[in-house]
Parts: sequence; structure tokens; C-alpha cells
Amino acid sequence: MKALITGGTGFVGVHLVRSLHTLGIKCRVLIRSDYGREVFRDLDKIEFYKGDVTKKDSLKDIAENIDYVFHLASEGHITDHSEEGLKKFIAVNVEGSRNLIEECGKHIITKFVHFSSTAAMGLIKKPVVDEFDPPQPEYPYQKSKLLSEQTVLETAKEYGVPAVVVRPCMIYGVNGYGEFYKICQLMKKGFFPKVGFGKNLTPLVHVKDVVQGALKAAQRGIDGEVYLLTSECSIEMDRLRELVMEGWGSKAVYPYIPVWLMYVCAFFIEKTALMFKKPPIITRRNIASTVWDREFSINKAKNTLGYLPEVDFRSGVLETVEWFKTQKGIKNKG
Repeated sequence: MKALITGGTGFVGVHLVRSLHTLGIKCRVLIRSDYGREVFRDLDKIEFYKGDVTKKDSLKDIAENIDYVFHLASEGHITDHSEEGLKKFIAVNVEGSRNLIEECGKHIITKFVHFSSTAAMGLIKKPVVDEFDPPQPEYPYQKSKLLSEQTVLETAKEYGVPAVVVRPCMIYGVNGYGEFYKICQLMKKGFFPKVGFGKNLTPLVHVKDVVQGALKAAQRGIDGEVYLLTSECSIEMDRLRELVMEGWGSKAVYPYIPVWLMYVCAFFIEKTALMFKKPPIITRRNIASTVWDREFSINKAKNTLGYLPEVDFRSGVLETVEWFKTQKGIKNKG
């Protein structure tokens, strides 16, 4: 049995490749440079394929003798609203996915698992959101993720490739430097305020659970379907901060700021960032995500895939922050 992984040198990709390797599944990893070989220098029998999803000709026969495809290669930053950013999102997330699917259509594939994100759904004002709720993407990155899903499923059907989509929420865990890392750093420095008086429920899922969900989607996913991969429930921001600060082993102020004031601040930050053509450190969308109590239902993934999150927030957050403390340049001084 053999799997092709794109985006295999990224946060989730590395965990996925190592899990597949442990299961005895041979891996072919798409890399754009020789750096990718260094990431897995401790693993034997990893095959590397040098190419780029945005360059169709570079993907020739990449899916030859492949059973499962895990497509993680993606581009984008949720706060990048620039025209240049949008072009990159479309080139990689949409056209790159189309190129890969078309190449896979030349071979016999058991399952193509496309990694999307709950970002593709936008912010839906509803107590509990599931796969049946119409997506409402607002920003370029969000729109590109939804379009990538649609492109994958439509092209897969056209080329006879059995494909499914998985939508993880914010992912955290060892080796991750994404949104969760930024939140933890801001909390540690006392720059992460309590916004409003609500619970600020935040969807969070551990990378190990995302990997097990993706593996189950490859085995049991129904062609053409989309599956949400999150924890059983969201975590209250106060509780998250409590765990993060316990992990750092330090204290920091936790100032209260009214929602309206945070929106005003975010507005000016967005405008300033636009002037300097850089992604803003915070946006009104970030504020809305924090203030709205967001919950996702994983009933579909549980019932169809047998997906069941295993990592609890306490052990997962403490493990992750402990790893942050060991990294050069961010070691805890408190």
C-alpha cells in the first residue's frame, strides 16, 4: 500500500507522514526543494517527488502506483486581503488542486483526501454548525478554500477519482507555529485581552486527531462528501488561557476590553496594514471569531468515519506549550 502526500513537510503533513510510516504504508512526498528530504532524514523508505502543484507538467506520473492521496498543499493567510494574496490563493488552492486531481485521474486511486478548513464556511451565526449549513466565506482566503473544495469534487467526478474533503478547525500540537502559537505568545505577554462578557467558545482540534480523522476518511469516506474534524466541543477562552498560562508557568495581565472598542482598534489596524501592504496582526474577522460562540458538530464524521477525538484540551495544550518553551527564541523567561 502506498500514499502520496502533498504539503507533507508542513505542520500537519509531517505528523501524517510519520503516522503512515508507522502503519507500514509507503509514502511518496511531494517537495519543491531538497529541504523536504531533511525533514524526514530519520525515516527510511520515504520516496520524494520534486514538483509543484501550480506547475502541471511537474506532476507527470506523480500518482503512479499510488493507493491514497492526501492533498495538504495550500497557500494563504486568513488576514491577507490583498489582490496579490488572492492570486496566490487561487493559483495554489484552486488551480493547484485541479492540476493534481487531473493527474490522479490518469491512474487508479483508492481515495483522494482533500484537506480544506472550517475557514471555507466563513462565520455562520448559529449555535452549532455542521456540513449541511451553506458556507458564507467573506475574505479571499476563505473563498479560495471553498472554491478549492468545489473544484476538487467537481474535477474528481469528471475524471473518475474517488474523493472526499475534510475540514479541520484551528489545529494545535507539537511542531505547529500557526494561529494557536500566536495566541499563546500574546497570552504569555499579556497582550491577549478578554473581549466582551461571553464565553468566547473557540473551536480547537489536536493535530493527532486531525491525522486519525484523515486516515479514517481515506478508508471509510463516501465519495463527494465533506467531513468536519474538530474536538467534541469548543473550549471557553477563559479556560484556554488558564491552560496556556499553566503551561508557560507564568502570569500575565488579562485586561477586559469592550467588543466595540476592539472592533475600532481592528479597523485601524487593518487600514494601516493595507497602507504598508502587509497582513494585519488582527482583523475585525478575528474579533468576530473570538466573540461569537462557535461550535461544530462532528456527528457526520463520527457516524460515517468512526472518528472520535482522543486528545483532551488539558493534556494537548500543556504538551504543546511545553514544546514552545523548548524552541529557540521563544523559550519561557517567566
